[in-house]
Amino acid sequence: MQLEEILSELENNTGKFPRLALERAIQEQEAITPLLLATLEESKNNLEDLLEEPDYLLHIYSLFLLAQFRESKSYPIIVDFFSTPGDISLDVTGDVVTEDLGRILASVSHGNLDPIKQLIENPAVNKFVRGAALKSLVILLVQKIISREQVVQYFEELFLSRLEKDNYHMWNKLVINSCDICAIELKEHIDRAFEEDLMERFFVNENNVNNSLEMGVEAALQKLHNKQHYTLINDTILEMESLNCFLADKPNKKDNSPISVKGFTLTLNKNKSQVDKKKKMQKESRRKNRSKKG
Repeated sequence: MQLEEILSELENNTGKFPRLALERAIQEQEAITPLLLATLEESKNNLEDLLEEPDYLLHIYSLFLLAQFRESKSYPIIVDFFSTPGDISLDVTGDVVTEDLGRILASVSHGNLDPIKQLIENPAVNKFVRGAALKSLVILLVQKIISREQVVQYFEELFLSRLEKDNYHMWNKLVINSCDICAIELKEHIDRAFEEDLMERFFVNENNVNNSLEMGVEAALQKLHNKQHYTLINDTILEMESLNCFLADKPNKKDNSPISVKGFTLTLNKNKSQVDKKKKMQKESRRKNRSKKG
């Protein structure tokens, strides 16, 4: 299977999992990496065009393969991709952001934290992207790529000055991640955040915090180490082969409704006209918003 054929097999969802193409892509890591980087670069520069192609998946496969390859050259491209203001990076990647972006960032960062911090601290970046970037620091800690001291110190900086006060989502994530690593050193800052009503208690409350901080650092980190969501991307095939979007592997499924899957959300071809209409409306709305800002 030639490189062009591999990319062709991975380009669009056909309902069948492209196992052979992925196996060949992994075998041809050195040769295919520049093509995957070019795919991400092109996708980053044409996000609105991706909205018109709901079956296109090559950018998703590229994200996972490059993460598996630990390709450092993909790091700035991925950061730029997800730095786009608004929801468009989520629209074209679906659940990748909330499920696996933290793991992808951790896999390609090699401990270089500055780009991740830029995502976390940029108010223009989508809040779910920022939350995933925050989680990537914990993943790097769990995988022993960075130290706990580095994470605790940076979290303290976020508590003190680096987060806007009105972003409940980020304060929720900051407190939750602090508790996950049993950052007892930050208890004073967490208490102050509660006093100032910076979080939504539906997601985290004082009892949650106290129970987490009583666990102890070693036990807390071991608990995270046993969870897949705190691992690096090691096997693209294993990560993606169980996705429900590959209809040919599920012949008894006749429902043509949208399918939400781990990693991303796809819509079947029968609903393509509805998707196109929705994407067109979203695109027009963004144009109007840009005109108003201008």
